[in-house]
Amino acid sequence: MNIKYISFLVVSVLLIMAACKNEPKAASTTTDPAAATSTQPTPVSAPANVTAPPNFTPTTAPAAEPAQNAKGVWHFTCPKGCAGGAGVAGPCGKCGEQLVHNSGYHQ
Repeated sequence: MNIKYISFLVVSVLLIMAACKNEPKAASTTTDPAAATSTQPTPVSAPANVTAPPNFTPTTAPAAEPAQNAKGVWHFTCPKGCAGGAGVAGPCGKCGEQLVHNSGYHQ
């Protein structure tokens, strides 16, 4: 009975070792360490025989909101009251203070 378990264990180890030897190793063609650790995905193209259905409408990301609304109110403004503003949070163009969200923009 122990021989069955031992033989099963030996066969399992051999199969695992054989599977590990068959795995291809990643070959590095560059000497730049930064390029070797790149995490950018490889682009994938669709197979030639795949077509979209006739009623297919591709979706896109929602458009970014404009910097000012129809009333001319800025989306992000300077907390120190500097004139102007921006469409995204960032530093004020005049004093460098971080712009804050203006809730009046959405009203």
